[in-house]
Amino acid sequence: MAEPIVWQNFNSENDITWILLRGRIGFRKGDLIVKGEGSTPVILAPKEPFVEWNRYEAVEIRMYAEGGKEIKVKVGNQEYKQKIASLRQYHDYRFDVRIDEPGIRPLAIMPTDGLLDLVAIQSIRIVPRKAEFPQAAGRQFLGKRDEYRNTLYVHSPSTVTFELQVPKSARLHFGMGITEKGSPVTFRVTADSKELYSKTVTDTDSWDDADADLSSYGGRSVKLAFETSAEKPGAVALWANPLLIMKVPRNRPNLLLYMIDTERADHSSAYGYTRDTTPFLKMLGAQGLVFEDCQVQATWTKPSTASLLTSLYSFSHGIIHDFDTIPKGATTLAEQLRAAGYVTASVVANPFAGHITGLQRGFDYVAEWAVVQRYRSDAEDRGTDSAAVNKILFPWLERHRDEPFFVYAHTTDPHAPYRPPGGFEERFANPAETPEFNRVYKSLGGKVKYGGGIVVTRAGCSQKGVNPDRFIQQAIDRYDGEILHNDWNLQQLADKLKQLGVLDNTLIVVVSDHGEEFWEHGWTAHGQSLYQELTHGVFVMWNPGLIQRARRISEPVQLIDVMPTVLDLLGLKIPDLLQGQSLAAFVKGETFRRRGPVMTSRYAHPDSKPGGIPENRIDTVALLDATWKLVYRANGKEVGLNKVELYDRRNDRGETKNIAASHPQEVDRMIMEIGKWTEAEKQIKSTLSRGPKATMDAKTLEQLRSLGYIGGSKP
Repeated sequence: MAEPIVWQNFNSENDITWILLRGRIGFRKGDLIVKGEGSTPVILAPKEPFVEWNRYEAVEIRMYAEGGKEIKVKVGNQEYKQKIASLRQYHDYRFDVRIDEPGIRPLAIMPTDGLLDLVAIQSIRIVPRKAEFPQAAGRQFLGKRDEYRNTLYVHSPSTVTFELQVPKSARLHFGMGITEKGSPVTFRVTADSKELYSKTVTDTDSWDDADADLSSYGGRSVKLAFETSAEKPGAVALWANPLLIMKVPRNRPNLLLYMIDTERADHSSAYGYTRDTTPFLKMLGAQGLVFEDCQVQATWTKPSTASLLTSLYSFSHGIIHDFDTIPKGATTLAEQLRAAGYVTASVVANPFAGHITGLQRGFDYVAEWAVVQRYRSDAEDRGTDSAAVNKILFPWLERHRDEPFFVYAHTTDPHAPYRPPGGFEERFANPAETPEFNRVYKSLGGKVKYGGGIVVTRAGCSQKGVNPDRFIQQAIDRYDGEILHNDWNLQQLADKLKQLGVLDNTLIVVVSDHGEEFWEHGWTAHGQSLYQELTHGVFVMWNPGLIQRARRISEPVQLIDVMPTVLDLLGLKIPDLLQGQSLAAFVKGETFRRRGPVMTSRYAHPDSKPGGIPENRIDTVALLDATWKLVYRANGKEVGLNKVELYDRRNDRGETKNIAASHPQEVDRMIMEIGKWTEAEKQIKSTLSRGPKATMDAKTLEQLRSLGYIGGSKP
């Protein structure tokens, strides 16, 4: 965005253009020498060249200090400081400066806070920002207030043309956006030089969606032109997802992949729960497929959702830290469907299911959690967001009903802190007790904070004077109410698809990313273990055309099986590097043979410390089949846990009795299988290449705190 500005090679008085405000100044062997004289030394940048700070991103100083503890830089009214590194050595100091408003501001440097100490500055460099739109035209994935689109950017004035054969009954969908405040851009679309659409866009914070009728050109070859003009030459204009659509008989189904964050399967009436928490899901299951034994690949959202959308075990994609993203070599479900001609959209209420995990890849439209939050109100929705997700999806579906679409909807209704809205709370809970429960829930927060909610033991409740049985029952009652509310909004979404005439042509897949613990193994919340209450997820599929025979499948399956199954049912190629297995054989009435192991895993959390949940400090994997489940912790004894635990899944699905000692042959066999799996995973992981680290702003971190994920990494 500008040329770098550099001061160096200070070899004479004429080279010293910096202005001394305090202390002494001179030169020695090419260095600028600055020294305090009873007060901290300060120098001021020369008046020329002018620095337009909105075009620069950092101040870099290379210097040697004989004393002091702190170096400080001030740009206008903004101050930045760092600790001085080891003394009597040259070090580089970088101060990232973010000033978006144009204007010239003075730059002052206090190279040391030592009152009598000397520093030698070898160079001072002001680093320009990289141009966001360096070419005349290009493609970028861009967001406006956390709503992301694939865009074609151009510098105005511009004309981009396409010559194409227009189908009958064709329409053109597109979005428009601008990047610079005070620089409006006029967008214009023409067909063979005849204007179809024109609008001047002035708002930098939102997308303008538009629609143009091309039906009068049906069957003809047309030159379609996208034109922009602006008062300011070079003003950047964004054409978002220009899509030519037509109403034709459907030859491929739509896909709705609906994620219910934190819903444990055994609290769904579709899975036999005594409370009728999911009447709509139960109805879908009665007409489709219910996988009764679906195991997730991780027990917290970030790695589990990544496994769902890439069909990779959590070991392979390697997501452990809050800032990890999916590997560069991974293929996402959205990428596969978009390449097959689907328009793709993601609406996610949990930050971990969006761009900070790299899961925006392949989506044309992405509404992140912050967009969802703008569509909900605490008074109406309380701790739920499925209704807000619908408010975003309904108008999107109206615009895209005439083209094959893939929608990924991620809701967090059953997630802590368990606050179902009115009308649903009273189904299983006593609303009169809610103020007490909210107060107690908040008071139980302590040093064990990472677990998707308040993590507390029965003893921890008693120590704080809380009745454990009363507390846990109140939590379960409200958790179940949130599940019911989510189910109701899933039904509203299906009703919308029916209203639009596309329900029967939509494959609906409902899943959950993990469960929730209520002291079955000593803790609350999730992420801390691989027991059944956390690993058993929901997996239901429905479509009257594709699934003509309703079935309940008891064989163990995995969340990574969803992607290959969907691609198989839609008649699309399954990529080679997927680790799940298509379950389409169950749809076709064929014999299914599991090729690889059913595995789930969790890895030591980087911020875990002694005094918290012991299992957070070590790696754990679990292998299971229809008969056995082995939980394996190589370093379990270091934290006071069993190295191996074996459970009889036919008679002890709740995993209450460890029978490893009485079945040593099964233990040895399964440990050997885990070893083979681990070695194979290492080879696969090495081929994928790690993804870039994501950055999280303060707003995103605060949302993660509100969901209970407050032990993660710094931005």
